[in-house]
Amino acid sequence: MHYHNSKVSSNRNLAIAILLNSFISIAEFLAGILINSLALISDALHNISDVFALILSYIASRIMGWDSNHKKTFGYLRIEILVALVNSVSLVVVGGYIIYEAIDRISTPSPLPGLWIMIIAGIGFVVNFISSLLLKHDAHKDLNIKSAYLHLVTDALNSLAVIVAGGLIYFFEWFFLDPLISIAIGSFVIKSAWDIILETVNILTEGTPKGINVNDVVNEIKSINGVCSVHHLHIWSLSSRFRALSAHIVVDDGLISDKHSIVMEIGLRLEKRFGINHPTIQLETSICSDQKVIVNLNEDKRSI
Repeated sequence: MHYHNSKVSSNRNLAIAILLNSFISIAEFLAGILINSLALISDALHNISDVFALILSYIASRIMGWDSNHKKTFGYLRIEILVALVNSVSLVVVGGYIIYEAIDRISTPSPLPGLWIMIIAGIGFVVNFISSLLLKHDAHKDLNIKSAYLHLVTDALNSLAVIVAGGLIYFFEWFFLDPLISIAIGSFVIKSAWDIILETVNILTEGTPKGINVNDVVNEIKSINGVCSVHHLHIWSLSSRFRALSAHIVVDDGLISDKHSIVMEIGLRLEKRFGINHPTIQLETSICSDQKVIVNLNEDKRSI
């Protein structure tokens, strides 16, 4: 029930953020064109990418709630990762475009109304700050929400940078700051997105979840009374909330009758220390021919 209520709250906050950012994106983009400010246009483009990111995140959040079925036995949890990847790639594209346009304008900076830049960017900052607060709680538990949250946080920081640039343009007529701020915005956007891209690719390629050391997992399992060895170990993530493990575990022959308590203890320790909430354990009492902790699946395939 708690998870369901959390999802409803998360979806509602996403919907509010979409409405707020749609308004500010259109306003900022039109203002940027009217006063010829690349910094404002850059911030608006990032805001527009925020809107699409938020819409995708909202759709993904709804789809993730669909039940598992015979064709999708894990349900639709991976939608979270796919949307996070799409959102992050779109950020890289937007960041690259901003830098490209800014470099082209550095040689010919044009006079700009610094006061209007500050006012419009200030409104954008307030909207993005409020939107990011709406998503902050769920961003720590959901990679999909985290990617949308990152869009909003980076755009709030971008708006803040544009406000500073607008002030310097207004008081000192440093018009060259407009393209320079745009380059800084683009670079920051790309760097922020790249970290999430690496995380999503690791999940999609069934990599060991971030923060988990395989040797630590093996040692934790082997420290349980009755466990002799661990092999054929696989650890992966289906989503940012769903960590899975499968392993063959050799136990003392005399304790096989106590197999239920051993499996329960393994599950409890894995979840408590590593956040692994879906372990699949195969207990064995005899030494298998292949005792490698990590098995090369390509070798298995060639031996068939």
